[in-house]
Amino acid sequence: MSFEIRPLILAAALSLPALAVDLVRNGQPAATIVLPARPLPVESYAAAELQYHIEAATGVRLAIVAEDRPIPHRARLYLGRTHAAIAAKADPSTLPGNSYLIKTEGSRLFLAGKDSDGDPLGLDVHAGTLFAVYDILENHLGVRWLWPGKLGESIPVRRSLSLPLLNASVTPRLWFKEWRGGLPGGGWGRPGAVDDFSREQAKWLRRHRFGRSIRPDYRHAFGEYWDRFSVSHPEYFSMAPDGTRGPDSLQSKRSPIGPWVHTCVSEPGLTRQVMEDWKAKGMPEFLNVCENDGYPSCTCPRCLSWDAPEPEAAVPFEHRLAAAKKSFADKDRLWMLQLGSLSDRYARFWRTVSDEARRFRPDVKVTAYAYSNYKNPPVTPMALNENVLVGFVPKTPFPYDKLASERIQKEWSGWSQTGAMLFLRPNYTLHFHNFPVFYARHMGEDLKYAMAHAMKGADFDSLTGQYSTQGPTLYMLAKILNYPDMSVDAVLGEFYGAFGAARSSIQEYFAHWETVTQKFSTEGRMEITTVKRKYGSSLLVGVLEGPELCTPAAMNLGRAILAKARKQAAGDPSAAARVEWLALGLDHVELVLAAEKAHERAVDTGDRTHFRNAYKVLRDFRANNANRYLSNFRWLTRQEQGVWKELP
Repeated sequence: MSFEIRPLILAAALSLPALAVDLVRNGQPAATIVLPARPLPVESYAAAELQYHIEAATGVRLAIVAEDRPIPHRARLYLGRTHAAIAAKADPSTLPGNSYLIKTEGSRLFLAGKDSDGDPLGLDVHAGTLFAVYDILENHLGVRWLWPGKLGESIPVRRSLSLPLLNASVTPRLWFKEWRGGLPGGGWGRPGAVDDFSREQAKWLRRHRFGRSIRPDYRHAFGEYWDRFSVSHPEYFSMAPDGTRGPDSLQSKRSPIGPWVHTCVSEPGLTRQVMEDWKAKGMPEFLNVCENDGYPSCTCPRCLSWDAPEPEAAVPFEHRLAAAKKSFADKDRLWMLQLGSLSDRYARFWRTVSDEARRFRPDVKVTAYAYSNYKNPPVTPMALNENVLVGFVPKTPFPYDKLASERIQKEWSGWSQTGAMLFLRPNYTLHFHNFPVFYARHMGEDLKYAMAHAMKGADFDSLTGQYSTQGPTLYMLAKILNYPDMSVDAVLGEFYGAFGAARSSIQEYFAHWETVTQKFSTEGRMEITTVKRKYGSSLLVGVLEGPELCTPAAMNLGRAILAKARKQAAGDPSAAARVEWLALGLDHVELVLAAEKAHERAVDTGDRTHFRNAYKVLRDFRANNANRYLSNFRWLTRQEQGVWKELP
């Protein structure tokens, strides 16, 4: 799993009895869950989660008792920093955040983690004890959390439950692991539904151990520099081909302007200013030099001298400035792309700042982005080190196919070879609206590769929550970040296995959508976008492309496979309910497709009557299914508002 585990001692290795702690015996409670006398919220929540899952598995509800109260059973599960745990030398206080100890002593099992106060589902609340509980539930009870909500819980049923002898000290491999998605606002149809969805989704993420034991600062760092220094130090800022410094005159007007102005990273005064600002903050461990958003573009002679020729550059290195000047004169807003990759200059800047900062704090870590036109690894050998933490932002693949995967792994490898530490900061799960696309395999392999090569964190700003149509892909991301040694087939097998006798048909169902997804990539998405431009602009792959992706033939085959799965699952209530849940997801797709087609008809004819009717049906469906965790309806509504306009 995605944790550093120091020695894990199993009963078989010590020739001890195979079953050390009985929890439930023949349908009767055999153990007690014990908490500190004054537990932290996360310790109490961990106890409730353990109690809930054991009861779901066995039908038996174990008592939760404070350690200063009478304890009814000899077998005990001590959670958190109890006096008994400290006496048994299972004290987690010196561990890093979210780490934990698992220790068996006779008939007592200690699950003691490095915890902190606050909401147990809060990303920055350390939850080592809770993570220890989830470790036990996954690896010894066989629990799987496929998607948010009770239907997504796969909990094997048994009459008795025992745990083997376990002794381990466990530390997360990743410093931080976050997956964000938009939830506030309308689109749900029922009061309170958004709060319920948000809580269940946060619970699902926590069960997959999302959280932050360390929180580096990697916001865009220079947003205030223009207001502070545009008059006194214009040399801090990017030089355009016409010799001016500051905002790019050809870029769209942004407000406020500061976060979109780029820096001149070769300017020594900029480094001095960065150091002064860092010292004024007390020299924290993380020194943020993440460039502002957009495409950097400084053409000053010194910055250009810090660049290196790329073998595959579209413009010869010696002609790139002339090409950029011509493009700028022609008012091409992407003129800076003529300069090629700017990664070498940025890597040199990070190393310069790091070397200077280490004089004052040896353990400082400079945070930066590998992004936009400085995403490719440096061409010249660049000796960075573990004092530089680079957030790699891969190009958003469309679709996520083999070629995209090969490119991502090549770029990640190049950055890891610099010696820097890396974190993953992609946006590719933003794709495809609520459509049943499948890119689990390639994404899973890339995550496995990154975890094996210098990865220290992950921040996905793209949890769209389309569980009923993109479930295997979303589950893959959550699972592999926790278990990078699992094969992608094993992860998919866990998902499909929850459908019981319908497993093979559900596997066939998603294989069908995998074929559709990959086929769509070869048909030229840009051509579709061009043809449909009169109907609006769709972010990434959104509602406009839906009818071309989910053709009648593709939808009919999907329906036919689900009909077969429905028959296979008929004798298994849980499996049958999950098949119906997938079918509801496909119903939802049908309604979005119908609304988009009606929207196109309204644009062509000027008559919005059919669109209003289609959108009302879609809105009613969402209201009636607001608590089924099919989709993040708010995210979809927000995307649709950008295309359909003037929603009725």
